[in-house]
Amino acid sequence: EEIVHVPMIMQQERQRHVHVEQIVDVHVPQMQEELVHVPTIIQQERIQQQMVEMVVEVPVPMVQEEIVHVPKIMLQKRISQQMVEEVVEVPVPMIQEEIVHVPTIITQERIVQHMVEMIVEVPVPMTQEEIVHVPKIIQQEKVEVPVPTVMEELKAWLASDMARLVAAMPAASAPT
Repeated sequence: EEIVHVPMIMQQERQRHVHVEQIVDVHVPQMQEELVHVPTIIQQERIQQQMVEMVVEVPVPMVQEEIVHVPKIMLQKRISQQMVEEVVEVPVPMIQEEIVHVPTIITQERIVQHMVEMIVEVPVPMTQEEIVHVPKIIQQEKVEVPVPTVMEELKAWLASDMARLVAAMPAASAPT
């Protein structure tokens, strides 16, 4: 007899190293202005409704059985004749002459004036304010220049446009 040593196979878990990249968001406090609208409290009278339960007795129709004897109807042949006199009115077509006066149509030329509405975009002068820091103070003379208003510019433009339109109209359709 011989003693033989047999190696045993054992399974073990294999360990692996995995590199993990982590990205972390760090919140930075920021100042932010916010307009808060505070609601005003208005007192109002409140109407409350309350549910009322009402018990009502409603009569329910009752079903009752009744045996009814119906007489049997026997059919018999009966021959009866009735004389009927019928008066029929037949309309007779009649011809009637009529003289109709038809007016004659004369075409005439008509001059029509149409009102025209014109929408005009008028540029509005815009002003922008800018603060400039000047280390040296210089005295300046103030000169006032009259600036025409938007209404004056619009009136002048409409007057010139109306004059151009009137000049372009044919002589026969010129307003009187």
